[in-house]
Amino acid sequence: MTVTHFDLPRPIDQARLDQLRNTAGKGPVLILTHDSPDPDALASGMGLFTLLEHWEIPGKLVYFGLVSRAENRAVLNLLTPDWQAEESMPDLAGYSAVALIDTQPGAGNNRFPLDRVPDIVIDHHYPRWDALRPVRYVDVRPELGATASLVYQYLEAAGIKPDPILATALFYGLQTDTRGLARDASHEDEAIYLKLLNWIDRPRLIRVEQAGLSRDYFRALSSSLSAARVFGRCVIANLGEMQRPDLPAEMADELIRLESARAVLCFGVYKDQLQLSLRTEPSGQDAGLLVQKVIGSLGKAGGHGTMGGGQVTIDQRSLDELGAEIEKRFLELMGEKGTGLPLI
Repeated sequence: MTVTHFDLPRPIDQARLDQLRNTAGKGPVLILTHDSPDPDALASGMGLFTLLEHWEIPGKLVYFGLVSRAENRAVLNLLTPDWQAEESMPDLAGYSAVALIDTQPGAGNNRFPLDRVPDIVIDHHYPRWDALRPVRYVDVRPELGATASLVYQYLEAAGIKPDPILATALFYGLQTDTRGLARDASHEDEAIYLKLLNWIDRPRLIRVEQAGLSRDYFRALSSSLSAARVFGRCVIANLGEMQRPDLPAEMADELIRLESARAVLCFGVYKDQLQLSLRTEPSGQDAGLLVQKVIGSLGKAGGHGTMGGGQVTIDQRSLDELGAEIEKRFLELMGEKGTGLPLI
């Protein structure tokens, strides 16, 4: 029987915990997240790993792609070192269950096989119900600002107080996904944020927040700012060929702070894939829905609130041709036109 958050009582009760535990089985449970995971994904997976460990169910945390953003690397190394990087999907036959955390089947941002069905999905992005219906346990809540908040609720219901390192990871995951509760945060996020604040390892948090930046970062920042063009109240930055896939997200986070900007679209190519990130102002259009319209049938897209992203595989079309099509769709949807003015 498929279990969704719509079917189950709130707050999470013992019956709900039992359903998740039974779905997990005797272990080991393979825990996967989206490619090139961010702090929310890393922390949420570690939270589920801790819950399973409490139930004496072994788990394995696996991610694909690169963790290259300085702060994200610090989270991985200092707060969630149990994650293992892999190049290919492990043999699923060796696991009692597979859990997708902070992502969903068919989202296009994870390596889970399209012809397989995961056993557990826990996420805070808009539900992709066509792919979720056959999943045995589903808890997808787009009203929450971070998957870390959702996973914390399971820990709390199980009577688990996170140790300082896990508390710091969950806190930072929640903080980054909501920009310190300023973006897409619910009342539940606010309450959990304040609870976790009492338990964090402050020296480690400082080391994460002040993680050192390489010269390559500043080169990429300079190049990105030079590529940015302003179309009325929108900004577009074509970053070209990239050395890491998360650069559009990092640059979009910076450019949306431009005065009067309503929406920002950044994209570039990494390993034959066009990676896109879209940001909107808090009172503006829903970024998740907007990026889905921008990408359409060209690829996969998702998100919610003020954050969205997607991927398009580059085959026969050149980057210039594909980029021009993406820009045209974005500007039409935003009601802007023209050739744009350089940001700097």
